[in-house]
Amino acid sequence: MEDTLCIWYNYHAIALMNLSPSQKKGFTFIELVVTIGVFALLSTLAVGNFRNTTKTLSLNSLANLVMSDIRRAQAKGISNQSYPGTNYIAPAVGVSFDSTYDTAYMMFLDVNDDKLNSSLGSSCSGECTERLVIKDGSTISHIKAKRTSGGVGAQLRELDSLHFTFQRPDPEPVIKGKENDNVTRDYYYAEIWLTSRDGLITKKIDVWKTGMIGML
Repeated sequence: MEDTLCIWYNYHAIALMNLSPSQKKGFTFIELVVTIGVFALLSTLAVGNFRNTTKTLSLNSLANLVMSDIRRAQAKGISNQSYPGTNYIAPAVGVSFDSTYDTAYMMFLDVNDDKLNSSLGSSCSGECTERLVIKDGSTISHIKAKRTSGGVGAQLRELDSLHFTFQRPDPEPVIKGKENDNVTRDYYYAEIWLTSRDGLITKKIDVWKTGMIGML
């Protein structure tokens, strides 16, 4: 539609340029109304495209931040360091997501070595070391995972909670989660879906047990 309007506008602009001096005395009322209408329509389309671009860039930025936090947990987990207040050397470090809280996720220290964040909730306590809040109105709309790489287990399943942990010397994550039956399971692959404030734009973060992290 934009291309058609531009062609129409250019055609009439060229036609006006080719008028004789006696014909260039002024626009008719209809020409003026049509020109203003076309200009207003093109402006509206441009503003709409700008807003969509802004939302996409904002969601891309959030997705990159989430991936960066997962990689940050990986870097901490595989480094040989001790943590204040614990007797553990290089315990597992993780990132967890809880479907109950769609505007936040947590970094945690796996003190009890169960590869889960035992401190899921609205506040950061216990194993939680950092609660990361999404402030731009976007949400974590889905967390999903596959139990295996093939067969029946390769079906994507909606999760209530999802936990990635990293522990020295292995850079590959342990992926655990719970489905609606509240049973803790190991997973081969996981997805984190992010959605814009208006629900029109989505981004998907992929995490594989092999350590690969990507965005679509």
